[in-house]
Amino acid sequence: MSDKTFSRKLAEFAADTSFSSLPEAIVHQARRCLLDTVGVIIAGSAMADSAQAIQGFVKKCAPAGKASVIGTLLKTDSAHAALANGVAAHALELDDGSKYATYHPGASMIPAALALAEERGATVEDVLLAIALGYEVSLRIGTSVNPSHYLKGFHPTGTVGTFGTTVVSASLLGLNADELVSAIGIVGSLASGINQYEIDGSFVKHLHPGNAARNGMFAALLAQNGFTGPEEILEGRLGFAHCFSDTFNPSILEKDLGEKWEFQKIYFKPYCSCRYVHYAVEAVENILRGHPMTMDDIQSIRVLTHKNAKQGSDIPDYQTVLHARLSLQYGMGSMIVRGRAGLQEYTEESIKDERVKKIASLIEIEADPEIQKTYPEIRTTIVEITDTDGQIFASRVDYAKGDPLNPMSDEDLMDKFRDVTQTVLTAGRQKKVMDWIMDEGTLTNPIQELTDMLLW
Repeated sequence: MSDKTFSRKLAEFAADTSFSSLPEAIVHQARRCLLDTVGVIIAGSAMADSAQAIQGFVKKCAPAGKASVIGTLLKTDSAHAALANGVAAHALELDDGSKYATYHPGASMIPAALALAEERGATVEDVLLAIALGYEVSLRIGTSVNPSHYLKGFHPTGTVGTFGTTVVSASLLGLNADELVSAIGIVGSLASGINQYEIDGSFVKHLHPGNAARNGMFAALLAQNGFTGPEEILEGRLGFAHCFSDTFNPSILEKDLGEKWEFQKIYFKPYCSCRYVHYAVEAVENILRGHPMTMDDIQSIRVLTHKNAKQGSDIPDYQTVLHARLSLQYGMGSMIVRGRAGLQEYTEESIKDERVKKIASLIEIEADPEIQKTYPEIRTTIVEITDTDGQIFASRVDYAKGDPLNPMSDEDLMDKFRDVTQTVLTAGRQKKVMDWIMDEGTLTNPIQELTDMLLW
């Protein structure tokens, strides 16, 4: 075992794991991720300009096929459907994530699984297995290279996500371990996504998971047809970890593999903004609950947090809706001015609100060395609001809502699904989709039964 490469160990785990061997809790977690991501795709498809732009591209350029572009009547090949649905899944910043691997697995993994499964006539059981395996392998890879990988400027949702979608695709295509080793090696050269969008708030961030979904399929299909990739793609001298990160913790790649699941550690999002923003928004909520104040009562606001939040979300001069979703200043300002930071607060009109801009100008963000010591296990954010009388009111959030230590229940996720899809789906269709995904009796049903409900 010790002479095997890490990609081979991961490939053998994925190729040898059957649905019947999955723990019940892992199957249930896969259902939760499927429900959450389907809701997010529906919302993004209907509400996000970037999603509608990619749908227009697919309509013009993609061939007809069997895979659904959710929220439209388009059926195309699996690669283009996964591309479009991946963009929609990430467009509203509502998708699940990992604080350890520093990326959003559902936005690429589930579009890949749905599109390929629909095209190939796969069942719910096939999809849930593929989801569990794709999440687990990519979460381990992402954790092994972060936070350095992110801090170097890469967007792990695009880079790390490709490994997960390759495993998802390999599972649904029935690749053996040797083929999957090559597929992982191939996709390492396709892993892409950089964070320059943080500077100007451009759409390209949303492209990353869709591209990861498409590239994972491409790599798996190439390997199935005899194309080879380097076996030491992860740990090699010129491999992913060396080229994309300043630190590498290889032990996470194999420790307790198949026994303890990183998949259980993901978080779900209650707010439609960058995860770093959630901590600050909750802290503001806590302060206002105990000490109600208006914007005119505030002299200054200080935020102590970790390096990732400082780098990715210290955006006082937000320019676009995407920019605002990433901005700590905007999320906090909206909560102070409006008492809300939900979907309706992230529109072109809303981000022009001068009241929120005024609050944003009062906020200073600091990366705190003591907080950094516990990152990523505890991603503490401390907010201190000083009022015009010089009084300081503070709140500390260690585990934002949705973290496994502050979890969203199944009912919370269903409430979220109802909320984000209410302008698109009737209550009857919402219930039908939720019941179908969460019903243990649908395991042998074709996934097309679900995707047919998502076309209109």
